[in-house]
Formats: sequence, C-alpha cells, structure tokens
Amino acid sequence: MNSWHQLVVDVALSRARLGPREAPLSARLGAGRGHLAGFGPGLQPAVGNDADGQATWGTAALRRSRDTTPPLGGSVETSPYHFAFTLIELLVVIAIIAILAGLLLPAISRAKGKATGIACLNNLKQLQLCWQIYVDDNHGLVPPNRSIWNGVWRSSPDSWIGSSSAPYDTDFAPIQQGLLFKYDYNRSVALYHCPADHSTVVGHPTLQRTRSYSMNGNLGGRTNEVQNTVDRAETIPSPAKLFVFVDEADDSIDDAHFLVWPYPDTRWVNLPAGRHGQLGVLSLADGHAEKWAWQWPKKFSPKTDYWKLAENVKDLNDLRRLQTAILTVNDFVPQGLP
Repeated sequence: MNSWHQLVVDVALSRARLGPREAPLSARLGAGRGHLAGFGPGLQPAVGNDADGQATWGTAALRRSRDTTPPLGGSVETSPYHFAFTLIELLVVIAIIAILAGLLLPAISRAKGKATGIACLNNLKQLQLCWQIYVDDNHGLVPPNRSIWNGVWRSSPDSWIGSSSAPYDTDFAPIQQGLLFKYDYNRSVALYHCPADHSTVVGHPTLQRTRSYSMNGNLGGRTNEVQNTVDRAETIPSPAKLFVFVDEADDSIDDAHFLVWPYPDTRWVNLPAGRHGQLGVLSLADGHAEKWAWQWPKKFSPKTDYWKLAENVKDLNDLRRLQTAILTVNDFVPQGLP
C-alpha cells in the first residue's frame, strides 16, 4: 500500500472510532471551514511540491490522525452513552428471557420428577432384595407383616417395620426396630422413604414423615381380613405376579400392611401413590420392580372411612389391575356395600 492510500485509511479509521458526541475531526485538527489541515474539501489530499519537486502531503493532519488512532488492543475514548441499550431493546431481551424460562422450567420439572421416580424405584428394589435375603436366611419364612389398632393403626413391634404408623412417627426408632433394619438387611433409613413424598407428621407441620412404603397384606399379614395370606415364600403361586412392596398414597398410609380386597370388590382400602406423574411404584416377589401408570389420580381427599368406592371407570380399572397382583380368594362375595 503506498503512502497516499495509507493516509486515507488512517484518517478514515480515526473518524470511525470517534464517539458520537466528540467534535468533528477537522475541528480537532485545527482545520478551518470543516476541512482537514493539509486536505482539500471531501478529504482529498492537498498536494504540493517541495524544493526538490517532490509531492508533499498534509503531514500535520497525518500526525494528528495517527495520534488519534488507538494502540493495538486499545480504543478511543467515547461517550458513556455510546453502548447503552434503549428501553425497547431491554424489553425485547426481558421478553426473550421470559420465553426461554417458560420453555425450560417445565422441562426441568419433568426431569426432576423422572429422577425422583428412578430413586423411588431403586428404593423398592433394595427393600425387595432385603426381603428375599431374609426369606433365604429364615428357611423360606416371609417377614411378619401384622398390625394392631390402638387408636391408630400401627404395625406390630415384631414386624418387618417395627411399631410404625407413618402419619405419627416422629423419628426412625420404629424402622430401626423392624426386622429388616434390626438384623442388618439394610442400614439406611432413607430406603423407606420416597424422595417425592413431602407429607408431614400429624401435629408437626415442618417434620417430614419417615416412611412412604408398605407391604402386601398377603405376605405374613393379618388373618382376620378378607384376604389369603402366606407365611412361606414357596407357597406363592406366581412370584412374578404378586406385589410385595408398594409406594402408598400419603392420605392412605398408616401401618405398613397394605390391604387390597379381591375381585369383584369395587372398593379401595389402601391407595397406591401416584407421586411420579401419576405413576405407581411397586416390587414383585420374583425380585424385580415396576412403574405402573394409573388412569386416575389416587386420593382419598380426605380419608373419612375404612374404604372408598372407585370413583369412576378409570379408577376401577386401576383397582382391577392391582387385584391381579394379589392372592385370589375363591367364591369371594363383597360385604357391606351400600
């Protein structure tokens, strides 16, 4: 690039970098009538001849323009308002952020719900493994699962869960008295609680409950109920179809004995939970665990009786499905229906 072109480039860069509130370049360089010193109108170079006949340039302008050109990595001082946002620009940015938040927050919520569902499923798998090891260690006997009524329903002290009543337990002592914890089949009280269960202890609104899970009453359960029970695992006819542990609804759970009256009854006695996007979680006697999608929300809202009728066809379908995962009772006739 020859010297004339370099001069034009330097001056152009100098003008481009000046802030909007600065004086015109011609005034800053001391030129009169809005023209650069050494330049003609329109930034044309004012060319003359020296004593030797060589072309001369506006050297004062050249020096001045180079003085205003920032060093590498620097900048010419500009107005403090040069890079400010306008009100409309700020409103557009805020609107975009709001739209992105509206799109992302539901996805984050779904991801969190999925994560707690996985953790709940893992808890039941672990409890199922504890149950199976207990059975193996005790020559096929299943853990006791009986309960008693003493103003509230509580599991019996010699049961798998100790004297637990989930709405009233203020500490982990009942769980720690239970056979599965007491005899080291597990050492984690967190296994007994679903991470999505935020229900609290009666009379203690800030104290979270210690237990979310119950066991099928068919397994070592109460014999004075309308249900078949087994005390030995080898007598279970279809282990892959009989549920053992279940995540129970917070307005249903009390003792750890989960009772399902057999087909063709149309009443819920205990309700499974649907905390994970209306998914139930349960383990089965062959050792695996599953998530079941319920067709209808599972709520007593609130519980006012020992049982409640299925609310509609969808709720009845859910009951019928769970009735396939218990022991059948031959010639069962529902009693006490209105």
